Amino acid sequence: MRFSVKRNGGDANRIGICYVSNMPKTKQPDPKTKKKGGFVLGRDSFGKISAVEGIRLTPAMKKRAADAERKGLSAEEYRQTIVRSYRKG
Repeated sequence: MRFSVKRNGGDANRIGICYVSNMPKTKQPDPKTKKKGGFVLGRDSFGKISAVEGIRLTPAMKKRAADAERKGLSAEEYRQTIVRSYRKG
C-alpha cells in the first residue's frame, strides 16, 4: 500500500490530503435508472385513502375480495375475476 501527499509533491510531514492509490473509486448512481422502492398499502389503508376521495367499495366488490382471499387466489387470478365480473355479454 502506498500513501502519497496529493498535489504539490510536498513532504509527508506536512498536513495534506492523502489517498491510497489502489483504493477503488466510488460508483455514482446512474441518473437514467429508476429507483425501485416504496411500500405496499394494505386493504384497510387503501380503503381509508379511497374514502377521502369519495370512492367506496360496493357490497359486491367486498364479497369478491373476501372470496378471492378465502380461495387464496394469486394477484393475476384475482384480476381475471374482476375483469370477468365487468365483462359485457
